[in-house]
Amino acid sequence: MKTLLALTAVAVTTLTSVSAEARRDCPGGQGYWDEIVRNVRVCDTRTENYTVTLKNCNYSGHLSLGFLWNQPDFPLPQVKYKSDSRRGVTSCPTSIYTSESEIYWYKDSNGFLKTDWATYSGHLFRNSEQTYTEQRTRTVETNCRTEQRVTRVFRCGFEP
Repeated sequence: MKTLLALTAVAVTTLTSVSAEARRDCPGGQGYWDEIVRNVRVCDTRTENYTVTLKNCNYSGHLSLGFLWNQPDFPLPQVKYKSDSRRGVTSCPTSIYTSESEIYWYKDSNGFLKTDWATYSGHLFRNSEQTYTEQRTRTVETNCRTEQRVTRVFRCGFEP
């Protein structure tokens, strides 16, 4: 009889430990391990060095004052000199269009001072160009394929 009780106790213990596991963070303390299978894209990679040719471009020119909706409190210049540069570009156009705005003061019809925008715009012409090269590195993927990955996840409750 003692042997029968001992065998029954071992069987019950074995059955509960196989199908469920106790966890403090699960309601009722029961849970089980589940396997999740995911398809993953895997590629072989190699690193390659390459050279890129870039330019620094310098521009200058005059911008003209556009239409003013209100008469300024002080005279604004009709033309502004402007210089600009582009760094690390692949080409230098002969000219670039640019515009810039600034605030000016004027008196409204009631004599109150207010502000408005004055816009200057025009083409800047290229006055110099420097060419240089840079060494860069990139990672190239080859032999891409889909592989299955299995992850074990603990779930609360009983196995479905």
